[in-house]
Amino acid sequence: MLHEDATLDTVTTHDYVYLRALADTIWRHHYAAIISVAQIEYMLAGRFSDAALREYAQASDRWLEVLRLSGTPVGYCGYELADQYGDERLAAMKLGQLDVLESHRGMGLGRFMLSHVESRARDLGRQVLFLQVNKQNTMAIGFYAAAGFTIAREAVFDIGSGFVMDDYVMEKRLNSPPAHAPPSASGRQDC
Repeated sequence: MLHEDATLDTVTTHDYVYLRALADTIWRHHYAAIISVAQIEYMLAGRFSDAALREYAQASDRWLEVLRLSGTPVGYCGYELADQYGDERLAAMKLGQLDVLESHRGMGLGRFMLSHVESRARDLGRQVLFLQVNKQNTMAIGFYAAAGFTIAREAVFDIGSGFVMDDYVMEKRLNSPPAHAPPSASGRQDC
């Protein structure tokens, strides 16, 4: 059940220390069974350094937000525009991060953040929301599948220093009519 006092706020330089601590706790707990500790350390250092966070925060085409519950940081999400996606060259948004502390899972906070990102994508005229998820991350795969995402393809990404991400790319089409929508007068579904 979602708490009424959940907020999403744009990350500021004052939030870097909280964001880094959240990521450290979440990643070491959740990803330790999926990727090596060395890869976790490498990815945390690359994504959550002051320079990386500042670059993310100053960009006009991406957003990083901290999730607070009663004012206390408990998660975060990051997303960015993608000019083209797939063979159809759709205007897209990429969900790069969506993490909640283990102690706060099952409260609807992940769905709250995902709904926010989907709304932003639609408001910005995006046709698809996509993400990458480790093939071994069955909890996240199930979460996204329940939210309407499908696996579009498998991909291996070289992230440097001998590390790779062996992922599924999952997508959700945003501008298609709801499944329960009746056909138009011409007998075809309008997209």
